Amino acid sequence: MEIQRKSLTQLFVPICFETLFYMLSGMVDTLMLSSVSDQAVGAVGTANTYIGVFIIMFGVISSGMVAVMTQNIGAGKPGVAYQARQLGLIFNAVVVMMSVFLAVFSGKILEIVSIAPALFTPAETYLKIVGGACFLNALIPIFSSYLRVFGYTRQSLFASITGNIINFILNSVFLFVMNWGVMGVAIATVISRVINLIMVAAMGAVLV
Repeated sequence: MEIQRKSLTQLFVPICFETLFYMLSGMVDTLMLSSVSDQAVGAVGTANTYIGVFIIMFGVISSGMVAVMTQNIGAGKPGVAYQARQLGLIFNAVVVMMSVFLAVFSGKILEIVSIAPALFTPAETYLKIVGGACFLNALIPIFSSYLRVFGYTRQSLFASITGNIINFILNSVFLFVMNWGVMGVAIATVISRVINLIMVAAMGAVLV
């Protein structure tokens, strides 16, 4: 029983911190933008509302994939778990088309919801960049979950921490050095998620 509790702690703590760091990414963006203007904060908050809808869709697929993978790992069928990951990637590849929808029709979406004119331009910029790359939010959980079901929780946590650090550094450069405003924050967010994805995908290929 003692070993089981230790194993549970080793799995739970990294997953908890990984989720926390994932949520902190958006909070850091908002806090850093607040030093630029209140309009920028409002614009990003509005854009993130619609991006969040798509992220929930991606999360549902990821959760289903994790359930299938853990069942097959428990049954001694790791090969089937790998197939479940590939199937999850295929399903999310279909959903990725929604990223294109966000990028192309970002202005129309904001017009339909009657966003305030002062927020329209920065919100459209953020929605076009981050929304157009929200497929990253579909792929990262797939590879992270694949690592976690095999017990590699610290590795996915490390990738999440690295992505947050890079996001913070790039935000500082793009906001306060290059004065790119909302566009800089959006670009920093996308770059940090790309690096996060590369790390979890590479570790999944090497470790599992």
